[in-house]
Amino acid sequence: MGGFKHERARQEFIRVHDELMDEYWPSARDFVEVETSFGRTRVQRNGSGDGVPLVLLTGAGGTPLGFRPVIRQLSAVHPVLSLETIGEPGHHRQQKPVLDFADLASWLVEVLDALGVERAHLVGCSYGALISAHTALHAPERVASVTLIDPPALARLGWRAIRWLLLCGLCTPMPRPIRAWAARRLPNATLLEGWLPRLFPKMIGYRRVLPDAVVFTDAQLAALSVPSLFLFGERSVLHDAAAARARVAAFANITGAVVVPGAGHVVHIDDPERTVGLVLDFLGSRVGRPGDSTVGTHDD
Repeated sequence: MGGFKHERARQEFIRVHDELMDEYWPSARDFVEVETSFGRTRVQRNGSGDGVPLVLLTGAGGTPLGFRPVIRQLSAVHPVLSLETIGEPGHHRQQKPVLDFADLASWLVEVLDALGVERAHLVGCSYGALISAHTALHAPERVASVTLIDPPALARLGWRAIRWLLLCGLCTPMPRPIRAWAARRLPNATLLEGWLPRLFPKMIGYRRVLPDAVVFTDAQLAALSVPSLFLFGERSVLHDAAAARARVAAFANITGAVVVPGAGHVVHIDDPERTVGLVLDFLGSRVGRPGDSTVGTHDD
């Protein structure tokens, strides 16, 4: 199971993470911890109202801080629940192994049950997009819609993607001028996030044990029965954005697929304004309209 190498590493991560949440996150102290069979889960709460909430799921190794650039705008319109994913660095102590994405879907449903949430709009980035998609496949009655930000499972990862991941990791603890150069070249605006170099040294004390991404089959994509929006970064190195979009566009059940110009893999950090606009337009204009299978690029 995932976990910190020792209790001191866990406490040091929590100390720095909580300091950064207070500094960078609105209403950082408005959270709840819920029990699941996989372990306790911390959920940050933002926004208000009785509408169907947005549930945010970060990428591999991430925390809710990864949604810092978009949380204020999203929570101004919707109630938002930002989860610390089981098996990723966080406040929890994992109690049961996560063997596959069915387990991750079960964990998420247990979180919704504990929160008293009947249905939710899932917004996931990268690995979080995989959790969102598999939850929609395993428990569609609990999912109002899915927004999948550059999901990595539409084609096999090549050496270019692996090199990108390694370079991002190497550049993260570097001085800001190097990170700024890397953010433009790689591209990855996450490297410019002020919280990252402070938290990264504390994250490496965590042993991550979660299932690897497996390429979606055509049958799985055809089985997505909830409204679904795919967002691809034009400069993402995890796949060819045009090819990924073309694959998704072949399925009439998919609501929309958008290539965001100039963005890399972490679309919502590379271009937060456009991401928020696309998500809110999708939720406001398309969700609940049967037969709307508009698929296109965003080039304005």
